[in-house]
Amino acid sequence: MAASRPPSFQALYNRYRPQRFDELIGQEHVVRTLQNALVHNRLSHAYLFSGERGTGKTTAARLLAKAVNCLEGIQAEACGSCEHCQAITNGAFLDLIEMDAASHRGIDDIREIRELTQFAPGAGRFRVYIIDEVHQLSAPAKDALLKTLEEPPPQTLFVLATTEPHRVPATIRSRTQHLTFRRIGVLELTAQLRSIAETEEAQIQEAALHTLARNAGGSARDAVSLLDQALAYSDNDATSEAVNSMLGLTARDAVIQLLGHLMDGDAAAGLQAIGQAIEDGTSPNTLRQQIIDILRDILILKTSPETSAVGHLTEDEAFELSRRTESSSLRDIVRTLEVFAEPDPPSRTGVDATLELELAFARAVLSITEPVEAPAPVPAASETRPAARPSPAPAPARPVESPTAPTTPPPQPAQAAAGRPAAPDGDLSAAMIAARKDDWVSVIREEAREIAPYAGEAEVLDYADGTVTLGYRSRFLFERVQRPDALRQVARALSQVLDRPIQVRNEQRSASTPARRTSARTPVDDDPVVRVAMREYGATSIPDTSATGG
Repeated sequence: MAASRPPSFQALYNRYRPQRFDELIGQEHVVRTLQNALVHNRLSHAYLFSGERGTGKTTAARLLAKAVNCLEGIQAEACGSCEHCQAITNGAFLDLIEMDAASHRGIDDIREIRELTQFAPGAGRFRVYIIDEVHQLSAPAKDALLKTLEEPPPQTLFVLATTEPHRVPATIRSRTQHLTFRRIGVLELTAQLRSIAETEEAQIQEAALHTLARNAGGSARDAVSLLDQALAYSDNDATSEAVNSMLGLTARDAVIQLLGHLMDGDAAAGLQAIGQAIEDGTSPNTLRQQIIDILRDILILKTSPETSAVGHLTEDEAFELSRRTESSSLRDIVRTLEVFAEPDPPSRTGVDATLELELAFARAVLSITEPVEAPAPVPAASETRPAARPSPAPAPARPVESPTAPTTPPPQPAQAAAGRPAAPDGDLSAAMIAARKDDWVSVIREEAREIAPYAGEAEVLDYADGTVTLGYRSRFLFERVQRPDALRQVARALSQVLDRPIQVRNEQRSASTPARRTSARTPVDDDPVVRVAMREYGATSIPDTSATGG
Protein backbone atom coordinates (compact mmCIF):
# COMPACT_ATOMS: atom_id res chain seq x y z
CA MET A 1 0.00 0.00 0.00
CA ALA A 2 1.48 3.35 -1.01
CA ALA A 3 2.13 5.82 1.79
CA SER A 4 -0.19 8.81 1.73
CA ARG A 5 1.49 12.13 1.05
CA PRO A 6 1.09 14.85 3.67
CA PRO A 7 -1.09 17.74 2.57
CA SER A 8 0.84 20.68 1.13
CA PHE A 9 1.27 23.56 3.52
CA GLN A 10 1.64 27.22 2.65
CA ALA A 11 2.53 29.92 5.13
CA LEU A 12 -0.13 32.50 5.83
CA TYR A 13 1.86 35.37 4.32
CA ASN A 14 2.02 33.48 1.00
CA ARG A 15 -1.63 32.48 1.06
CA TYR A 16 -2.75 36.02 1.80
CA ARG A 17 -0.36 37.91 -0.46
CA PRO A 18 -2.36 40.72 -2.14
CA GLN A 19 -3.58 39.79 -5.64
CA ARG A 20 -5.09 43.18 -6.47
CA PHE A 21 -3.90 46.75 -6.03
CA ASP A 22 -6.81 47.51 -3.70
CA GLU A 23 -5.56 44.76 -1.35
CA LEU A 24 -2.16 46.44 -0.92
CA ILE A 25 -2.44 48.13 2.49
CA GLY A 26 -0.69 51.30 3.59
CA GLN A 27 0.65 52.26 0.14
CA GLU A 28 -2.18 54.29 -1.36
CA HIS A 29 0.23 56.82 -2.86
CA VAL A 30 2.05 54.08 -4.78
CA VAL A 31 -1.18 52.45 -5.97
CA ARG A 32 -2.56 55.78 -7.18
CA THR A 33 0.62 56.59 -9.13
CA LEU A 34 0.77 53.21 -10.86
CA GLN A 35 -2.94 53.02 -11.67
CA ASN A 36 -2.98 56.54 -13.15
CA ALA A 37 0.04 55.62 -15.29
CA LEU A 38 -1.76 52.48 -16.51
CA VAL A 39 -5.00 54.28 -17.33
CA HIS A 40 -3.37 57.24 -19.12
CA ASN A 41 -0.63 55.25 -20.85
CA ARG A 42 2.16 57.04 -18.96
CA LEU A 43 4.17 54.03 -17.86
CA SER A 44 7.89 54.48 -17.31
CA HIS A 45 10.34 51.96 -18.71
CA ALA A 46 11.87 51.54 -15.22
CA TYR A 47 10.70 51.93 -11.63
CA LEU A 48 12.67 51.96 -8.37
CA PHE A 49 10.65 50.71 -5.39
CA SER A 50 12.31 51.46 -2.06
CA GLY A 51 11.18 50.86 1.49
CA GLU A 52 11.59 48.63 4.50
CA ARG A 53 11.13 44.89 4.30
CA GLY A 54 7.61 43.51 4.08
CA THR A 55 5.98 46.74 2.89
CA GLY A 56 4.86 45.37 -0.51
CA LYS A 57 7.62 46.21 -3.01
CA THR A 58 7.81 42.82 -4.74
CA THR A 59 4.04 42.34 -4.50
CA ALA A 60 3.41 45.70 -6.22
CA ALA A 61 5.91 44.76 -8.93
CA ARG A 62 4.02 41.52 -9.65
CA LEU A 63 0.69 43.37 -9.69
CA LEU A 64 2.17 45.80 -12.22
CA ALA A 65 3.32 42.86 -14.34
CA LYS A 66 -0.24 41.48 -14.24
CA ALA A 67 -1.75 44.83 -15.23
CA VAL A 68 0.44 45.27 -18.33
CA ASN A 69 0.04 41.66 -19.51
CA CYS A 70 -3.61 40.96 -18.69
CA LEU A 71 -5.45 39.46 -21.69
CA GLU A 72 -8.32 41.89 -21.13
CA GLY A 73 -6.01 44.80 -21.86
CA ILE A 74 -3.90 47.29 -19.94
CA GLN A 75 -6.08 48.67 -17.18
CA ALA A 76 -5.91 49.97 -13.62
CA GLU A 77 -6.72 46.55 -12.18
CA ALA A 78 -5.94 43.22 -13.84
CA CYS A 79 -8.79 40.76 -14.14
CA GLY A 80 -6.93 38.14 -12.11
CA SER A 81 -8.64 35.24 -13.85
CA CYS A 82 -7.21 35.10 -17.36
CA GLU A 83 -4.43 32.74 -18.39
CA HIS A 84 -1.68 35.36 -18.01
CA CYS A 85 -2.88 36.57 -14.62
CA GLN A 86 -3.09 33.02 -13.31
CA ALA A 87 0.38 32.20 -14.64
CA ILE A 88 1.87 35.26 -12.90
CA THR A 89 0.10 34.32 -9.66
CA ASN A 90 1.54 30.80 -9.85
CA GLY A 91 5.03 31.98 -10.84
CA ALA A 92 4.87 30.31 -14.25
CA PHE A 93 4.76 33.30 -16.61
CA LEU A 94 7.75 33.19 -18.95
CA ASP A 95 7.81 36.94 -19.56
CA LEU A 96 8.14 37.72 -15.86
CA ILE A 97 11.76 37.31 -14.76
CA GLU A 98 12.64 37.79 -11.10
CA MET A 99 16.24 38.01 -9.92
CA ASP A 100 17.62 38.30 -6.40
CA ALA A 101 20.64 40.59 -6.59
CA ALA A 102 21.85 39.29 -3.22
CA SER A 103 22.75 35.95 -4.83
CA HIS A 104 23.07 37.03 -8.50
CA ARG A 105 25.17 40.15 -8.17
CA GLY A 106 27.81 39.69 -10.86
CA ILE A 107 28.18 41.33 -14.25
CA ASP A 108 27.46 38.03 -16.03
CA ASP A 109 23.95 38.00 -14.57
CA ILE A 110 23.24 41.50 -15.91
CA ARG A 111 24.77 40.58 -19.29
CA GLU A 112 22.34 37.69 -19.49
CA ILE A 113 19.45 40.11 -18.90
CA ARG A 114 20.82 42.46 -21.58
CA GLU A 115 20.92 39.63 -24.08
CA LEU A 116 17.32 38.65 -23.30
CA THR A 117 16.12 42.21 -23.84
CA GLN A 118 17.08 41.94 -27.52
CA PHE A 119 14.20 39.50 -28.07
CA ALA A 120 10.52 40.36 -28.13
CA PRO A 121 8.27 39.04 -25.34
CA GLY A 122 7.01 35.52 -25.87
CA ALA A 123 3.33 35.64 -24.86
CA GLY A 124 2.79 38.93 -23.07
CA ARG A 125 2.88 42.56 -24.16
CA PHE A 126 5.86 43.35 -21.92
CA ARG A 127 8.74 41.36 -20.57
CA VAL A 128 9.00 42.46 -16.95
CA TYR A 129 12.28 42.21 -15.01
CA ILE A 130 12.07 42.42 -11.22
CA ILE A 131 15.51 42.83 -9.60
CA ASP A 132 15.23 42.55 -5.81
CA GLU A 133 17.83 44.13 -3.47
CA VAL A 134 19.35 45.89 -6.46
CA HIS A 135 21.78 47.79 -4.21
CA GLN A 136 23.74 44.55 -3.70
CA LEU A 137 24.86 44.36 -7.34
CA SER A 138 28.61 44.68 -7.82
CA ALA A 139 29.96 47.93 -9.24
CA PRO A 140 30.57 46.48 -12.74
CA ALA A 141 27.06 44.96 -12.69
CA LYS A 142 25.55 48.34 -11.81
CA ASP A 143 27.41 49.92 -14.71
CA ALA A 144 26.07 47.25 -17.06
CA LEU A 145 22.54 47.77 -15.75
CA LEU A 146 22.88 51.53 -16.26
CA LYS A 147 23.71 50.95 -19.91
CA THR A 148 20.55 48.88 -20.31
CA LEU A 149 18.42 51.56 -18.63
CA GLU A 150 19.93 54.28 -20.81
CA GLU A 151 18.83 52.51 -24.01
CA PRO A 152 15.72 50.56 -22.98
CA PRO A 153 14.46 48.10 -25.57
CA PRO A 154 10.77 48.41 -26.49
CA GLN A 155 8.22 46.28 -24.64
CA THR A 156 10.59 45.92 -21.67
CA LEU A 157 9.76 47.00 -18.13
CA PHE A 158 12.24 47.06 -15.24
CA VAL A 159 11.23 47.16 -11.57
CA LEU A 160 14.15 47.56 -9.18
CA ALA A 161 13.47 46.96 -5.50
CA THR A 162 15.72 47.93 -2.59
CA THR A 163 15.70 48.48 1.16
CA GLU A 164 18.70 50.83 0.91
CA PRO A 165 18.08 53.40 -1.85
CA HIS A 166 21.10 55.46 -0.83
CA ARG A 167 23.31 52.62 -2.09
CA VAL A 168 21.77 52.76 -5.56
CA PRO A 169 23.92 55.04 -7.77
CA ALA A 170 22.35 58.38 -8.62
CA THR A 171 22.87 57.63 -12.31
CA ILE A 172 20.50 54.64 -11.99
CA ARG A 173 17.99 56.48 -9.78
CA SER A 174 17.76 59.33 -12.28
CA ARG A 175 16.69 56.92 -15.02
CA THR A 176 13.81 55.47 -13.01
CA GLN A 177 10.62 56.64 -11.37
CA HIS A 178 11.34 56.33 -7.65
CA LEU A 179 8.40 55.29 -5.46
CA THR A 180 8.93 55.05 -1.71
CA PHE A 181 6.96 52.46 0.27
CA ARG A 182 6.04 53.56 3.79
CA ARG A 183 5.99 51.54 6.99
CA ILE A 184 2.47 50.26 7.55
CA GLY A 185 0.60 51.66 10.56
CA VAL A 186 -0.30 49.51 13.55
CA LEU A 187 -4.04 50.06 13.14
CA GLU A 188 -3.90 49.06 9.46
CA LEU A 189 -1.93 45.93 10.32
CA THR A 190 -4.38 45.11 13.10
CA ALA A 191 -7.29 45.30 10.68
CA GLN A 192 -5.45 43.07 8.21
CA LEU A 193 -4.68 40.47 10.89
CA ARG A 194 -8.27 40.53 12.11
CA SER A 195 -9.51 39.85 8.57
CA ILE A 196 -7.11 36.92 8.13
CA ALA A 197 -8.04 35.44 11.53
CA GLU A 198 -11.73 35.60 10.63
CA THR A 199 -11.08 33.90 7.31
CA GLU A 200 -9.11 31.17 9.07
CA GLU A 201 -11.93 30.84 11.63
CA ALA A 202 -9.40 31.38 14.42
CA GLN A 203 -10.13 32.97 17.79
CA ILE A 204 -7.77 35.75 18.85
CA GLN A 205 -8.26 38.62 21.28
CA GLU A 206 -8.18 42.19 20.02
CA ALA A 207 -5.38 43.09 22.45
CA ALA A 208 -3.35 40.19 21.07
CA LEU A 209 -3.81 41.53 17.52
CA HIS A 210 -2.53 44.94 18.64
CA THR A 211 0.50 43.32 20.27
CA LEU A 212 1.34 41.38 17.10
CA ALA A 213 0.94 44.49 14.94
CA ARG A 214 3.15 46.61 17.23
CA ASN A 215 5.92 44.04 17.11
CA ALA A 216 5.86 43.74 13.31
CA GLY A 217 7.87 46.92 12.82
CA GLY A 218 5.60 48.25 10.08
CA SER A 219 6.01 45.09 7.96
CA ALA A 220 2.89 43.31 6.70
CA ARG A 221 4.83 40.11 6.06
CA ASP A 222 6.24 40.09 9.59
CA ALA A 223 2.80 40.77 11.06
CA VAL A 224 1.17 37.86 9.21
CA SER A 225 4.10 35.59 10.11
CA LEU A 226 3.64 36.48 13.78
CA LEU A 227 -0.08 35.74 13.49
CA ASP A 228 0.77 32.37 11.96
CA GLN A 229 3.11 31.67 14.87
CA ALA A 230 0.57 32.81 17.47
CA LEU A 231 -2.17 30.57 16.06
CA ALA A 232 0.20 27.61 16.07
CA TYR A 233 1.35 28.42 19.61
CA SER A 234 -2.19 28.67 21.00
CA ASP A 235 -3.95 26.11 18.79
CA ASN A 236 -6.09 28.70 16.97
CA ASP A 237 -7.27 30.34 20.20
CA ALA A 238 -4.78 33.13 20.94
CA THR A 239 -5.14 35.25 24.05
CA SER A 240 -3.20 38.37 24.95
CA GLU A 241 -1.31 36.45 27.65
CA ALA A 242 -0.37 33.71 25.17
CA VAL A 243 0.97 36.24 22.65
CA ASN A 244 2.99 38.05 25.33
CA SER A 245 4.42 34.73 26.47
CA MET A 246 5.28 33.74 22.90
CA LEU A 247 7.07 37.03 22.23
CA GLY A 248 8.70 37.23 25.66
CA LEU A 249 6.93 40.48 26.51
CA THR A 250 5.60 41.96 29.72
CA ALA A 251 1.90 42.80 29.59
CA ARG A 252 1.34 46.39 28.47
CA ASP A 253 -0.75 47.19 31.56
CA ALA A 254 2.12 45.99 33.76
CA VAL A 255 4.57 48.27 31.97
CA ILE A 256 2.22 51.23 32.37
CA GLN A 257 1.91 50.42 36.07
CA LEU A 258 5.70 50.27 36.30
CA LEU A 259 5.91 53.76 34.82
CA GLY A 260 3.34 54.88 37.37
CA HIS A 261 5.72 53.80 40.14
CA LEU A 262 8.46 55.77 38.41
CA MET A 263 6.43 58.98 38.14
CA ASP A 264 5.42 58.61 41.79
CA GLY A 265 9.10 58.31 42.77
CA ASP A 266 8.48 54.87 44.27
CA ALA A 267 11.79 53.21 43.43
CA ALA A 268 11.19 50.19 45.67
CA ALA A 269 7.90 49.21 44.01
CA GLY A 270 9.36 49.83 40.55
CA LEU A 271 12.44 47.69 41.12
CA GLN A 272 10.24 44.94 42.51
CA ALA A 273 8.05 45.09 39.37
CA ILE A 274 11.15 44.90 37.16
CA GLY A 275 12.38 41.85 39.05
CA GLN A 276 9.00 40.14 38.69
CA ALA A 277 8.84 40.84 34.95
CA ILE A 278 12.31 39.39 34.38
CA GLU A 279 11.49 36.39 36.55
CA ASP A 280 8.41 35.79 34.36
CA GLY A 281 10.63 35.52 31.28
CA THR A 282 10.96 39.01 29.80
CA SER A 283 14.53 39.90 28.86
CA PRO A 284 15.84 43.17 30.36
CA ASN A 285 16.49 44.64 26.91
CA THR A 286 12.97 43.81 25.76
CA LEU A 287 11.45 45.37 28.87
CA ARG A 288 13.58 48.46 28.42
CA GLN A 289 12.37 48.83 24.82
CA GLN A 290 8.76 48.46 25.99
CA ILE A 291 9.33 51.24 28.53
CA ILE A 292 10.83 53.48 25.83
CA ASP A 293 7.95 52.83 23.43
CA ILE A 294 5.30 53.72 26.01
CA LEU A 295 7.23 56.78 27.24
CA ARG A 296 7.39 57.99 23.64
CA ASP A 297 3.62 57.61 23.34
CA ILE A 298 3.17 59.53 26.62
CA LEU A 299 5.47 62.31 25.40
CA ILE A 300 3.48 62.76 22.20
CA LEU A 301 0.16 62.70 24.06
CA LYS A 302 1.48 65.24 26.57
CA THR A 303 2.38 67.71 23.83
CA SER A 304 -0.65 66.94 21.65
CA PRO A 305 -3.56 65.49 23.64
CA GLU A 306 -5.56 64.47 20.52
CA THR A 307 -5.65 60.69 20.20
CA SER A 308 -4.88 61.02 16.49
CA ALA A 309 -1.39 62.28 17.38
CA VAL A 310 -0.32 58.69 18.11
CA GLY A 311 -1.74 56.75 15.20
CA HIS A 312 -1.15 53.27 16.62
CA LEU A 313 -3.12 53.86 19.82
CA THR A 314 -6.79 53.18 20.20
CA GLU A 315 -8.91 55.79 21.96
CA ASP A 316 -9.08 53.62 25.07
CA GLU A 317 -5.29 53.20 25.18
CA ALA A 318 -4.68 56.92 24.66
CA PHE A 319 -7.17 57.77 27.43
CA GLU A 320 -5.55 55.30 29.83
CA LEU A 321 -2.03 56.66 29.23
CA SER A 322 -3.22 60.26 29.60
CA ARG A 323 -5.08 59.46 32.82
CA ARG A 324 -2.20 57.66 34.50
CA THR A 325 0.35 60.39 33.70
CA GLU A 326 -1.93 63.41 34.13
CA SER A 327 0.01 64.67 37.14
CA SER A 328 3.43 64.27 35.49
CA SER A 329 5.11 67.30 33.98
CA LEU A 330 6.54 67.39 30.49
CA ARG A 331 9.99 67.96 31.99
CA ASP A 332 9.74 64.76 34.04
CA ILE A 333 8.67 62.74 31.01
CA VAL A 334 11.53 64.09 28.90
CA ARG A 335 14.12 63.44 31.61
CA THR A 336 12.84 59.91 32.11
CA LEU A 337 12.89 59.15 28.40
CA GLU A 338 16.42 60.52 28.11
CA VAL A 339 17.63 58.15 30.84
CA PHE A 340 16.16 55.02 29.26
CA ALA A 341 16.94 55.93 25.65
CA GLU A 342 20.54 57.10 26.09
CA PRO A 343 23.13 54.71 24.57
CA ASP A 344 25.34 52.81 26.99
CA PRO A 345 28.93 54.13 27.16
CA PRO A 346 31.62 51.67 26.00
CA SER A 347 32.90 51.28 29.57
CA ARG A 348 29.56 49.80 30.66
CA THR A 349 28.92 47.33 27.84
CA GLY A 350 29.93 44.46 30.12
CA VAL A 351 27.42 45.36 32.84
CA ASP A 352 24.71 42.77 33.50
CA ALA A 353 21.60 43.76 31.51
CA THR A 354 19.30 43.37 34.52
CA LEU A 355 21.51 45.56 36.70
CA GLU A 356 21.74 48.14 33.93
CA LEU A 357 17.93 48.31 33.67
CA GLU A 358 17.58 48.64 37.44
CA LEU A 359 20.21 51.40 37.49
CA ALA A 360 18.41 53.20 34.67
CA PHE A 361 15.15 53.03 36.62
CA ALA A 362 16.83 54.38 39.76
CA ARG A 363 18.49 57.21 37.80
CA ALA A 364 15.14 58.08 36.23
CA VAL A 365 13.54 58.32 39.67
CA LEU A 366 16.37 60.57 40.88
CA SER A 367 16.15 62.76 37.77
CA ILE A 368 12.55 63.71 38.53
CA THR A 369 12.78 63.95 42.31
CA GLU A 370 16.12 65.63 43.11
CA PRO A 371 15.69 68.96 41.25
CA VAL A 372 12.46 69.69 43.16
CA GLU A 373 14.31 69.99 46.49
CA ALA A 374 17.52 71.72 45.38
CA PRO A 375 16.35 75.30 44.66
CA ALA A 376 14.64 75.90 48.04
CA PRO A 377 17.40 78.04 49.69
CA VAL A 378 17.75 80.48 46.74
CA PRO A 379 15.77 83.45 48.17
CA ALA A 380 17.49 83.35 51.57
CA ALA A 381 20.95 83.20 50.02
CA SER A 382 20.20 86.20 47.84
CA GLU A 383 19.74 88.45 50.89
CA THR A 384 22.81 87.65 52.94
CA ARG A 385 25.50 86.39 50.61
CA PRO A 386 26.13 89.31 48.21
CA ALA A 387 27.69 91.54 50.88
CA ALA A 388 29.73 88.75 52.51
CA ARG A 389 31.16 87.13 49.39
CA PRO A 390 34.26 88.76 47.92
CA SER A 391 33.80 87.11 44.49
CA PRO A 392 31.81 89.88 42.75
CA ALA A 393 34.00 92.69 44.15
CA PRO A 394 37.67 92.04 43.18
CA ALA A 395 37.39 93.95 39.90
CA PRO A 396 37.60 97.50 41.38
CA ALA A 397 40.67 96.54 43.46
CA ARG A 398 42.85 95.84 40.45
CA PRO A 399 45.47 98.59 40.19
CA VAL A 400 45.84 98.65 36.42
CA GLU A 401 42.63 98.13 34.47
CA SER A 402 40.85 99.69 31.55
CA PRO A 403 39.32 103.16 32.06
CA THR A 404 35.90 101.54 32.28
CA ALA A 405 36.86 99.48 35.34
CA PRO A 406 35.26 101.84 37.95
CA THR A 407 31.86 101.43 36.25
CA THR A 408 31.87 97.65 35.88
CA PRO A 409 28.47 96.12 36.67
CA PRO A 410 29.28 93.69 39.53
CA PRO A 411 29.41 96.37 42.30
CA GLN A 412 26.24 98.09 41.04
CA PRO A 413 23.84 95.15 41.45
CA ALA A 414 25.27 94.55 44.92
CA GLN A 415 24.39 98.10 45.94
CA ALA A 416 20.94 97.78 44.43
CA ALA A 417 20.35 94.56 46.28
CA ALA A 418 21.41 96.11 49.58
CA GLY A 419 19.16 99.15 49.16
CA ARG A 420 15.85 97.36 48.65
CA PRO A 421 13.82 94.71 50.45
CA ALA A 422 14.36 91.02 49.83
CA ALA A 423 13.25 89.85 46.38
CA PRO A 424 10.17 87.68 46.33
CA ASP A 425 10.30 84.09 45.10
CA GLY A 426 10.90 84.01 41.37
CA ASP A 427 12.84 87.31 41.16
CA LEU A 428 16.42 87.10 39.94
CA SER A 429 19.12 89.68 39.47
CA ALA A 430 22.77 89.86 38.51
CA ALA A 431 23.66 90.27 42.18
CA MET A 432 21.91 87.04 43.13
CA ILE A 433 23.65 85.17 40.32
CA ALA A 434 27.01 86.61 41.39
CA ALA A 435 26.27 85.62 45.00
CA ARG A 436 25.82 81.99 43.94
CA LYS A 437 28.90 81.96 41.74
CA ASP A 438 30.65 79.36 43.89
CA ASP A 439 27.65 77.06 43.48
CA TRP A 440 27.45 77.10 39.70
CA VAL A 441 31.21 77.02 39.27
CA SER A 442 31.26 73.92 41.50
CA VAL A 443 28.70 72.27 39.22
CA ILE A 444 30.87 73.09 36.22
CA ARG A 445 33.92 71.69 38.01
CA GLU A 446 32.10 68.41 38.63
CA GLU A 447 30.82 68.00 35.08
CA ALA A 448 33.54 69.66 32.96
CA ARG A 449 36.69 70.35 34.95
CA GLU A 450 38.52 71.71 31.91
CA ILE A 451 36.06 74.64 31.69
CA ALA A 452 35.78 75.48 35.39
CA PRO A 453 39.08 77.45 35.72
CA TYR A 454 38.01 79.85 33.01
CA ALA A 455 34.40 80.17 34.15
CA GLY A 456 35.69 80.94 37.65
CA GLU A 457 37.13 84.20 36.32
CA ALA A 458 33.76 85.40 35.01
CA GLU A 459 32.15 88.61 36.21
CA VAL A 460 28.34 88.71 36.24
CA LEU A 461 27.60 91.84 34.23
CA ASP A 462 23.86 91.66 33.66
CA TYR A 463 20.73 89.50 33.74
CA ALA A 464 17.69 90.17 31.57
CA ASP A 465 15.04 88.05 29.85
CA GLY A 466 16.57 84.79 30.94
CA THR A 467 20.06 85.65 29.65
CA VAL A 468 23.11 86.08 31.89
CA THR A 469 25.91 88.24 30.52
CA LEU A 470 29.36 87.23 31.77
CA GLY A 471 32.46 89.36 31.28
CA TYR A 472 36.08 88.26 30.90
CA ARG A 473 39.08 90.60 31.08
CA SER A 474 41.38 88.37 29.06
CA ARG A 475 41.05 87.35 25.43
CA PHE A 476 42.60 84.00 26.39
CA LEU A 477 39.73 83.30 28.82
CA PHE A 478 37.09 84.70 26.50
CA GLU A 479 38.09 82.43 23.60
CA ARG A 480 37.89 79.32 25.76
CA VAL A 481 34.47 79.99 27.25
CA GLN A 482 33.07 81.15 23.89
CA ARG A 483 33.28 77.66 22.41
CA PRO A 484 29.83 76.01 21.92
CA ASP A 485 30.52 73.17 24.36
CA ALA A 486 31.66 75.62 27.06
CA LEU A 487 28.61 77.85 26.52
CA ARG A 488 26.28 74.85 26.87
CA GLN A 489 28.03 73.65 30.02
CA VAL A 490 27.93 77.05 31.75
CA ALA A 491 24.27 77.53 30.78
CA ARG A 492 23.42 74.06 32.08
CA ALA A 493 25.14 74.74 35.42
CA LEU A 494 23.38 78.09 35.85
CA SER A 495 20.03 76.52 34.96
CA GLN A 496 20.55 73.75 37.49
CA VAL A 497 21.57 76.02 40.35
CA LEU A 498 18.98 78.72 39.65
CA ASP A 499 16.20 76.24 38.78
CA ARG A 500 15.12 77.96 35.58
CA PRO A 501 16.21 77.95 31.93
CA ILE A 502 19.23 80.22 31.53
CA GLN A 503 21.01 81.39 28.39
CA VAL A 504 24.59 82.69 28.52
CA ARG A 505 26.23 85.51 26.60
CA ASN A 506 29.93 86.25 26.98
CA GLU A 507 31.61 89.63 26.61
CA GLN A 508 35.29 90.48 26.49
CA ARG A 509 35.87 93.56 28.60
CA SER A 510 38.05 96.32 27.17
CA ALA A 511 41.64 95.14 27.08
CA SER A 512 43.09 98.64 26.60
CA THR A 513 45.17 100.00 29.46
CA PRO A 514 46.43 103.49 30.31
CA ALA A 515 49.89 104.58 29.22
CA ARG A 516 52.62 102.48 30.84
CA ARG A 517 54.00 103.95 34.03
CA THR A 518 57.53 102.99 34.95
CA SER A 519 56.84 103.55 38.62
CA ALA A 520 54.06 100.98 38.91
CA ARG A 521 53.81 97.55 37.23
CA THR A 522 50.78 95.31 37.36
CA PRO A 523 51.47 92.52 39.83
CA VAL A 524 51.84 89.24 37.91
CA ASP A 525 49.53 87.51 40.40
CA ASP A 526 46.71 89.81 39.31
CA ASP A 527 46.73 88.56 35.71
CA PRO A 528 43.65 86.32 35.25
CA VAL A 529 45.50 83.78 33.14
CA VAL A 530 48.25 83.54 35.74
CA ARG A 531 45.66 83.15 38.50
CA VAL A 532 44.08 80.21 36.64
CA ALA A 533 47.45 78.55 36.23
CA MET A 534 48.38 79.06 39.90
CA ARG A 535 45.01 77.95 41.30
CA GLU A 536 44.28 74.97 39.08
CA TYR A 537 47.67 73.68 38.09
CA GLY A 538 49.97 74.63 40.99
CA ALA A 539 52.09 77.11 39.03
CA THR A 540 54.40 79.50 40.92
CA SER A 541 55.52 82.96 39.93
CA ILE A 542 59.19 83.71 39.18
CA PRO A 543 60.47 87.15 40.26
CA ASP A 544 60.80 89.54 37.30
CA THR A 545 64.43 90.72 37.07
CA SER A 546 64.05 92.66 33.84
CA ALA A 547 64.05 95.97 35.69
CA THR A 548 67.50 95.27 37.11
CA GLY A 549 68.95 94.08 33.88
CA GLY A 550 69.06 90.42 34.99
